[in-house]
Amino acid sequence: MTSKILETFRKCQEEQRPVLLTYTVAGDSTKKQSLEIIKSIAKNADIIELGFPHNTPIADGEQIQESSHRALKNGIKLSHVFQIVKDFKKSKYSKPLILMGYFNLILQ
Repeated sequence: MTSKILETFRKCQEEQRPVLLTYTVAGDSTKKQSLEIIKSIAKNADIIELGFPHNTPIADGEQIQESSHRALKNGIKLSHVFQIVKDFKKSKYSKPLILMGYFNLILQ
């Protein structure tokens, strides 16, 4: 069985073009708008990376840090991120989605 990510890389290689992988932080704006942002990105991106917001994203750049802080200020929780992903997977978009975050968030 081939993963959707590998299939995407192979398809782009056949088309002789780079893979467009985009990133956004879940919940930056609102939970509902976050889903709409992902759907909008999916229209043009090959792969979507969705970040878990974290209260001390010291390994990330300023834009991602600010996005994380806005998402947390808006009340986003880990369970909300998984619900956003679930809702996206139910939509008409079949793009691969990668979750990115700090291990300690999941461990806790």
